[in-house]
Amino acid sequence: MTFGMILTAILISVTNLTITEPVDGETYDGDWLPLRAIVENENEVPDSVHYSLNGAAVALVPRLNTDWYTYMANDCRTGFSESPAPTDNTILWTAPVTGDEHEFPTPVIVDGIVYYPSNMGTDSLYALDAATGELIWKYRVGMTDDAVTVKNGYLFIASDSLWCLDALTGERIWATDAAAYGGSTPAVADGRVYGGRRVAYPLWISYVSCFDAATGTEIWSDTLSESTMSCITVWNGMVFVPTFLFEGETSLYALDANTGSIIWENTDSYQGYWDSSPVVVDGDIYISGMDGKTRAIDAMTGITVWESPVSPGDYLITATPAYHDGRLYFADQIDTYHCLDASSGSTIWSVPGVQHGSSGIADGIVFYGEYENPDNARVIALDCDTGEEIWSYTTDAERIYSSPAITDGVVYIAGMDLNLYAFGTGLKYTYREDNFYADVGSNELIVTSFDGGLSVAADTINFTVTQTGITLEPSSRLALCASPNPFYSSASISFELSDPGWTSVTVYDLSGRIVRTLQNSELGTGPHSVLWDGRKENGEVVSAGLYICRIQSGGLSETTGLCLLR
Repeated sequence: MTFGMILTAILISVTNLTITEPVDGETYDGDWLPLRAIVENENEVPDSVHYSLNGAAVALVPRLNTDWYTYMANDCRTGFSESPAPTDNTILWTAPVTGDEHEFPTPVIVDGIVYYPSNMGTDSLYALDAATGELIWKYRVGMTDDAVTVKNGYLFIASDSLWCLDALTGERIWATDAAAYGGSTPAVADGRVYGGRRVAYPLWISYVSCFDAATGTEIWSDTLSESTMSCITVWNGMVFVPTFLFEGETSLYALDANTGSIIWENTDSYQGYWDSSPVVVDGDIYISGMDGKTRAIDAMTGITVWESPVSPGDYLITATPAYHDGRLYFADQIDTYHCLDASSGSTIWSVPGVQHGSSGIADGIVFYGEYENPDNARVIALDCDTGEEIWSYTTDAERIYSSPAITDGVVYIAGMDLNLYAFGTGLKYTYREDNFYADVGSNELIVTSFDGGLSVAADTINFTVTQTGITLEPSSRLALCASPNPFYSSASISFELSDPGWTSVTVYDLSGRIVRTLQNSELGTGPHSVLWDGRKENGEVVSAGLYICRIQSGGLSETTGLCLLR
């Protein structure tokens, strides 16, 4: 077998389709519903998937891309995937591409290929088949401490230099020593690559640079008086850079993505940030520090919204908090795994757990690797709602530094026992239609997958709809509400302030990018409303789909969903 690849389980080829939404036998009080189906097709993407409602003509169901293309899954570093997830510790395959010391990088999965840069093992970047673990190509890049980023067919990696490779072939396209190992996972946005380079100890300075993604030409570079130990995040025209010093106040910087100039600095974390990176959701940054505190920081102003001293004795937290559905998930390096309310920092639940890397979330399960265990470190799966252990797997390593990645029903994570692990029973593809409308009354839904022009799998469910439209409960504090919802041309967004203050109302897309700022000024007490006409800031009409509206006023924030029809 290629490169001595070891398969630890026999792949079971299966063709199966399951409708997960709507739910069979359920009754719904609105005719706008999500349609979601999971397809297992012998580890191959089906030619197409279609649905038929109540015997009507078939319509295409688009495949949902669940690729984990960079550190913590996406540009905002949330660590969340809409993929299904394995519910037991069945091993799909293992590959001997890691070392036995400090294997920190996260696997990245794009278009059925797993990319893993071995840190202390072989100093090589591997491209493996996601279904089998078989080697596709490898490239010698030197020591690499963080995950790669794959976008638009290009792979970017920070090792002894910042490299750009062809993601399919591994062929080198360009390289520059202006960014390198220690500068974190490259952040890629709007045709540009952002990376760092840490100067050798004990100088503790670093450079953050911006390059043209196609050519590697440097656009700007900025010198910081601290060290970059964590990954940077790019959002809404800003580059967020966490820094670290052994002694003294250390900054979380916001730089202008176009010029590199400093927009703001936050120095609330003593000694700064070691491996914990900025997570950006709805205009807030979530990050954990060397002082044992997790913070929410306003991304536009740099002002700390809340801080939570979750680690006793001010002991460092290295994990980047994973975010989903208003909650943060991570463990400290002492003894506790935490689930926090993202709006306040209060603890929802906590269980025993120790972590150096970060977590990944999918299908109601949070996954992580144990930092240290004298009886061999485990890969652990916890219930997101309760913290109850769903499954675990004991490796032959005393520690796991790597963070998991979840794509197409499989969890990938590196062990320090020479193995890259893939947990699951095979690739499972997600198909979703967001603009799905059922009939009032009884409904029969059939979803079918096709290969070679033939139907290979299908599922049928029945459900009931009682009325048209959807109902969204207003928030309890600011009474945020949108009407009509869904809407075709415009929606009125109403809210009520109990105290006067600076108030912002912003519309975001589902990836966290600002679509339109509707209100950003001082308002008095009482009811208010603003109108969104389905356009961006520049007047461009947005496409149909789901959007998020968020209000912030007087330290309070609330969100609601908006459904735009065309």
